[in-house]
Amino acid sequence: MDLATKEFYDDFWPRFVPIYDETKKYMLETLTERQIGRALDAGCGHGICSVILSEMAEQVVSVDVSSDSLATARQQAQRFGRDNIEFHHQDLQKLDTNLGPFDLVWCWGVAMMAPDPMTVMRNLMAVTKPGGTVYLGLYLKTWLSPVHEGVRHFCRAYMDTPYRRKLVGGFFTGLTKVACALKGQEINRRADNVSIQAQVEDWYYPPYKTFYSIEEIVALFERNGFKAECIQDRLGRMKSATIFVIRATKNA
Repeated sequence: MDLATKEFYDDFWPRFVPIYDETKKYMLETLTERQIGRALDAGCGHGICSVILSEMAEQVVSVDVSSDSLATARQQAQRFGRDNIEFHHQDLQKLDTNLGPFDLVWCWGVAMMAPDPMTVMRNLMAVTKPGGTVYLGLYLKTWLSPVHEGVRHFCRAYMDTPYRRKLVGGFFTGLTKVACALKGQEINRRADNVSIQAQVEDWYYPPYKTFYSIEEIVALFERNGFKAECIQDRLGRMKSATIFVIRATKNA
């Protein structure tokens, strides 16, 4: 099991549960489907996406490497009265394929945080039934990705105490506010996120992170019997720190 990622998200998601209404708005804008048989929330984290999927699906299977995140996800299921979600403590790199097949797989901002993202993606393809669809969100590779990686490694090596994390969060929050004011923009915070500090911590402190181009992921799906397209190319306001989303349907 990927213990480093488990440890990070055991601490992170119980503190930073996203906003339900904004998350639901985004998911409804992203998902084509409205009635789903079985859905997989691959890397469910906080559980809000699982709750929203459960409102459209007959059954949701939610998997995460973090036991404390799963506890938070169960609390969200109870909070919203959803009883059609089952939770499994598993590493997506070693996903039990017997849990499938699934009509829909949702993996948003998760696969690239594993030590071996390609194994995660192959496992997601394996549990998708013919005619089923995968929604996969990954970090976009840009010319500034090495810079972001350098900052992340510095933060994890030298700024990884509660006090120093607050300093890092405060610095980037202030920098963001100044940059947005100069550009006449709103504060750079995703609508579903609870704070800029949460975004900073999730960007610069996870133990693993891999960036991809849209073309290589589309090609990966198509080599494995899927029809794939990019449906969202830049979700972040910073062009160098953003996610793209692939929708891939498995050939029947």
